[in-house]
Amino acid sequence: MILPNVASRGLGRAPTRGGCLLRLIMLGVIFGATLALAWMTLLPLLLTQALQERTGFQAEVASVSANPFTGRVTLRGLIVLNPTPFPVPDFLQLRSAEAELDVWALWDQRIVFDSLDLDVRQLTLVSRRAGDTNIAAFRAALVGPVAPATASTPFVIRRLRLRCDALALVDHTAPPPRIHTYRLGLDQNFTDVASLKHLFSPAVRRVLDEKNATAALAVYFPQEITGPPLTPAKTSENWLNAAERKTLEIFRGLRDKLEETRKP
Repeated sequence: MILPNVASRGLGRAPTRGGCLLRLIMLGVIFGATLALAWMTLLPLLLTQALQERTGFQAEVASVSANPFTGRVTLRGLIVLNPTPFPVPDFLQLRSAEAELDVWALWDQRIVFDSLDLDVRQLTLVSRRAGDTNIAAFRAALVGPVAPATASTPFVIRRLRLRCDALALVDHTAPPPRIHTYRLGLDQNFTDVASLKHLFSPAVRRVLDEKNATAALAVYFPQEITGPPLTPAKTSENWLNAAERKTLEIFRGLRDKLEETRKP
């Protein structure tokens, strides 16, 4: 009586199963790589189209990468152009922007940045004869009218680094047009930023005053520069001053306690 060779059949099926599993893994890798390539290719186009549809400002970008799971976004070479009613096309030239978003905060219907690094080559602000400015038109289209002070802020930036090489102010309210370009060389760090007014800290204002740009810039940011001050965001300079004051208070408290113990 001849028994079937069960062991040999099992051994024959093992390579077949292993081959199927390997093919499935390879198909998964190829499919994932295709999706990643499509995401990287379409993301710059989707970003510029969304920005133009929302604001009316045309834009182009060199590269964009985003991880929806970690909230990390990196953007390179963004150029935003003014709409045709404005006599000057230039608006924003951004070398790079690196952000880390708090993805859990999106459930609260506001944007929270754990960190944001902005490197601006040049910002061009234009005022025209109609009385409006490009920055006001862009802000109104992007986030709507300025919310009252009691409303919750639509965004919070926990850590912000802002660099700006040049600022150009173009005045077309009356002929002849006047153009002033300021080489700022600005490089400031902030924390807990919830409004543009927080960016005009004493350190930033000193830079603007040194360049004689504060009065001219008030035309484009009247509420931020001439309005009532908000609680300032913490810059690196503010952190140092606060630390020094805190240290002095501690030593003074210790000194007072020692003097009290020495008294009979």
